[in-house]
Amino acid sequence: MEDTTARWMSVVVAVGSVRNMVAFRSIVSGQPLCNWWDNGGSQIAFGRGDRGFVVINNDDRFLDATLSTGLAPGTYCDVISGQKTNGRCTGKQVTVDAATPLSLCPQRRDGLRL
Repeated sequence: MEDTTARWMSVVVAVGSVRNMVAFRSIVSGQPLCNWWDNGGSQIAFGRGDRGFVVINNDDRFLDATLSTGLAPGTYCDVISGQKTNGRCTGKQVTVDAATPLSLCPQRRDGLRL
């Protein structure tokens, strides 16, 4: 029974992540691709105008990079690990500073959508 519950929770989390990524796509729709970065392998990052930023690490190593996002200064919710509910992030938060590019170190096989 416990194994079934764990699998069910994984499905619920995955459905929430997919729903949030669809919403992200709607928000950035029509925005230009900008601030592209890649490591020549399985790590990429890019912006969609000033509306969103994506980081994908499909590598066995941490992604250790400092990136320009094109986003306004502020704190953003990662819509893969959570969502904004009642004005608060339920997942990871990332702070973008006007003076300093975003410094990241996402886990192996992880990503962010801001």
